[in-house]
Amino acid sequence: MLITEIDTVPRRRAPVPGGPTAVTLTAPDTSAQVAVVHLEIPADGGMPEHDHGVSEVVLIPLSGSLELWHDGRPRTLAPGMTAHIAAGERVSLANSGSEPACLMAVVSPPQFAERLAAWPLA
Repeated sequence: MLITEIDTVPRRRAPVPGGPTAVTLTAPDTSAQVAVVHLEIPADGGMPEHDHGVSEVVLIPLSGSLELWHDGRPRTLAPGMTAHIAAGERVSLANSGSEPACLMAVVSPPQFAERLAAWPLA
């Protein structure tokens, strides 16, 4: 069993203006099956279009709301919702709100979480 506290793990920042910060709570070296990442997207921030390689991702909003863009269409994500992104699907995220948006991402297999380790420390 592994128990992780968010404040004890290095926070990394996406190398894009207004990009999210990420804390990998369950890392690929912990499990070959799944990783869990806490993301915070600042107000007026986001993440440009990207894919997650071979990983599937489930986004679980905790606070705030986001626009998840897929196939040229926005979809609003808010607490109480989830979004499943299949391997290879291209998406972008935008937080047009005045407060940060926080969410958990469950990634399987965990290879996409390895990319986050290359982000600079926040």
